[in-house]
Amino acid sequence: MTRLHFIALLALAAAIPAAAAGAGSYFAKPDRPCFSAGPTGYRLTDAAKADFVIRVDSASAKPDLVLQTVDDPSIADFVLADGTENPDSCDSVGVIRTIRIDPLAADPDLTIALAPRGGHGAFKIYAHSAEFSAQDAAALFAVMWSATRKWAAAR
Repeated sequence: MTRLHFIALLALAAAIPAAAAGAGSYFAKPDRPCFSAGPTGYRLTDAAKADFVIRVDSASAKPDLVLQTVDDPSIADFVLADGTENPDSCDSVGVIRTIRIDPLAADPDLTIALAPRGGHGAFKIYAHSAEFSAQDAAALFAVMWSATRKWAAAR
């Protein structure tokens, strides 16, 4: 998959709803923003049971994916930023998958490492959000990346 194809696919998932007046925190249960990529939606959760458990461990000897954080969204492969209002981003998806970040997970679905700014990673991510951290963006990207690879391999 070319970088342009990947950027186009992930652009669909980059729609982030802005905070609505009186809506409270995105981390308040039960409603967290949903990010759609094709027929599937993805939502971060704090629940013990999740479809995907992601360990973010920059000291891991063999992470499944290394992502570089960048300060310029124009060079990023994945952008997560506040300000784009799209509250119904998962209304038309067939299924919503949940993602939990657990830095101590013994058997995570994916282990990802964040390379520092100026470091090297397979993909570049930009996160500029009051509600989402670089780890949140990395976990979302990693799950969508993994799902895209599995889908492409099945074709």
